[in-house]
Amino acid sequence: MTRIFKNSIFLFFILLINCQNPNNSSSEIVVSDDKTSTKASYNNDILGQYLRIKDALISSDVEKANIAADGLHKVLLNESKTNKNLNLKTGQLKEIAQNIIDADDIQIKRKSFFQLSEIIFEALQNKSISSKEESNLYLQFCPMAFNNSGGIWLSSEHDILNPYFGDMMLTCGVVRDTI
Repeated sequence: MTRIFKNSIFLFFILLINCQNPNNSSSEIVVSDDKTSTKASYNNDILGQYLRIKDALISSDVEKANIAADGLHKVLLNESKTNKNLNLKTGQLKEIAQNIIDADDIQIKRKSFFQLSEIIFEALQNKSISSKEESNLYLQFCPMAFNNSGGIWLSSEHDILNPYFGDMMLTCGVVRDTI
């Protein structure tokens, strides 16, 4: 075999191992039999719009991501008008939602979604927002996202469907926590 071919096989196995066994994971990967689909029953609140964006990025659907980000932007405008004491970074969230809408490239949308995920997770931890979803939320993590620096996201499903890679590596990731 040529040296390039051997190196390619080695690299493939390293990537496979990294995706399946990330450090500090608290759960094993559970692969869903269902492929990507957008759940229609999310609430019309900050978290529901966030989950719609996640689903759109899983299926690499730029148009649905824009619609969901626009929905988030509108919910944030409404929340900031009705709840003046909202302990949430609404300005940052509105800017990120607008960045998702404005970006033509799906990778830029995914990077903005990562920023959104960090803020939403922080808000759930400090009780700035609460989950109105009827089931648990799961903090999920992909070690290979963003050039192997890793990325988190929230999901209402325990099964891993990766919004940072879509079909390319749909099930790469682990569940880190239940919220």
